[in-house]
Amino acid sequence: MKAIIFDAPGKLALRKVPEPEMAADEVLIKIDACGLCTWEQTIFAGVEPAKFPFWGGHEIAGTVIAVGPEVSPPVEIGQPVAVASLTRCGDCYYCRRGLDNHCLKAAEKPAGGRPWGPAGFAEYIAVPRYMVHPLANTQNSQAGILAEPLACVVRAVKRANLRNGDTAVVIGAGLMGLLFILVARYYGAQVIVSQPSALRRQKAVALGADYALDPRQEKLVDFVRRHTEGYGANAVFYTAGGQQAIADGLQALAKDGRLVVYAPIHPDSAMTLNINDFHYREITLTGSLMHDHQSFVTAAELISKGVIELSLFNVLPMPFTQMEAAIEKAKDRSIHRVMLYWPD
Repeated sequence: MKAIIFDAPGKLALRKVPEPEMAADEVLIKIDACGLCTWEQTIFAGVEPAKFPFWGGHEIAGTVIAVGPEVSPPVEIGQPVAVASLTRCGDCYYCRRGLDNHCLKAAEKPAGGRPWGPAGFAEYIAVPRYMVHPLANTQNSQAGILAEPLACVVRAVKRANLRNGDTAVVIGAGLMGLLFILVARYYGAQVIVSQPSALRRQKAVALGADYALDPRQEKLVDFVRRHTEGYGANAVFYTAGGQQAIADGLQALAKDGRLVVYAPIHPDSAMTLNINDFHYREITLTGSLMHDHQSFVTAAELISKGVIELSLFNVLPMPFTQMEAAIEKAKDRSIHRVMLYWPD
């Protein structure tokens, strides 16, 4: 089969590799589409550390074409699915504590000399049943590319303990920020978005944000307090903007509020915190990394119910055979996701 492999930063190749051998407890999936995530883009650019050669592709949507005899619960051939290509062994320290997104087996070197990575940049993938999340048959299978990023957002929102009637601030309105808006609104929160780009602010409001501000023109703290009777936000979700955006988000929190750092900062650097804020205001600064099994289940359900649809976003389909051009095109801030597919 065909696959895209990153050999080094800035270097990739379209290769012929052996088709996956499906084990008795695995499901073989034809990959219909795969999102080109920022993670793969930063690895290709040499910004994000990775093991090379690297086999990317983790926002996977496909169709079941074969099912192993020991697969349980069963899944039907022809079923559209989203794939959570993250190892969850169930036995390590973190899995046993319900933190399967930190599974110790996830970073292990693949067997058989296969390049490291989730392996969605390919025509087929064979995975254990727990990675396979069926979507409603009425859904186009390509909608499954949203399941992985949506699952990450669902987990982050749960870590903020967001409740109906709360006020949530979303810093950044790229694809992830827009998903935070949709999920926060689904849970019944008022949503304020901080985003310099006028185009992205307009899209945020169109998808349900109650307010959107340009942080270059208005102070986030003042704006949030003006729209919360002076109390501040119950939750802040950081998706972009750097250290100053995080510092402003902390100041915008109400007492007992929580700021969830969803995205990393490149290059990594230290920042100064006022520890007394945590004592006197009882605020929480935490992070959220990837998704867990339950958040992926929820994401697949939201897509199957039509709560989150591919048509809500500016998605650009491009063939895998134009990967380098796709990586370049993904830099266009008006595009929410480049969706890769294999041409007929």
